[in-house]
Amino acid sequence: MAKLKPDPIGPTDLLEFLNNYSDFSFEIEVLKLLADAGFDCEHGGSYKDPVTKKTREFDVRATKCFGKRFLRLAVECKNLRENFPLLVSCVPRTSDEAFHEICLSVNPDKHQLESPPEVYCRAMLPRSKNVRLTGDYSIYNELDPVGKSCDQVGRTLNGDIVANDSDVYEKWSQALSSADDLTYLACTDGEDRTGDLAVSLVVPLLVVPNGRLWVTQYDANGNRTRDPESVNRCSYFVNLSYHHHGAMTGDELAISHLEFVTVDGLVQLIDDLTGDEDKLNRAFPVRHAIEILYGNDA
Repeated sequence: MAKLKPDPIGPTDLLEFLNNYSDFSFEIEVLKLLADAGFDCEHGGSYKDPVTKKTREFDVRATKCFGKRFLRLAVECKNLRENFPLLVSCVPRTSDEAFHEICLSVNPDKHQLESPPEVYCRAMLPRSKNVRLTGDYSIYNELDPVGKSCDQVGRTLNGDIVANDSDVYEKWSQALSSADDLTYLACTDGEDRTGDLAVSLVVPLLVVPNGRLWVTQYDANGNRTRDPESVNRCSYFVNLSYHHHGAMTGDELAISHLEFVTVDGLVQLIDDLTGDEDKLNRAFPVRHAIEILYGNDA
């Protein structure tokens, strides 16, 4: 921590902090935006980190239902300052990275994801399967720019450029950890939420204020092809797998990308995924998912 002035802090100083620098105030702004968009939200709860087993806090978890389709967002917020914005370095997305996965979950009393053994109990029946969507069925296109590195960039008092990724890394890694619980819920939506069948998409994201997110682009050989520009949204490749819980047999759901968004970018992301029926069918191609699992005669 920087050395502090000895002067007492008063109401004016605290108001300046709340109006300009508080992560919590920014969280409330994002929470209101999601609630106004029709999401059911949890704010400021705790969870056990699946890797470290330590108790951690999440900022916001948001869920919105579209019939039998569920969009679940693991949201972390960082109130970045103008003098220390986030710069994401991007390269063209490869074919191996051009995918997203959805979770198809069922009530095993109504649907069977695989043929049961000759002797079995209900607990042995799988409740969910992951479905990997590629090509025209994926929301992430090959050759589109995708983030591979990020830094906050600023200048010291003597004018030197400095960069640091520790604060923002802590936040976006929390979004990925928080998503573990959402994958648990996703694999039970068919049984617990619809009583039939459900398709769920889990998206971890980091929200920053407008004007604080920048990208630069490189080609596959490392040559910079575009100078930094301010954007509202940037996807970041993570390819992290989460084990499906809740059944004696399990599967793994891979989250391919984290989303960096501004406040305006969050609105854009929600619209891109759910703005109309065509967008919903692209994010949640239910028929195609069923065909992948059961064949074209499903």
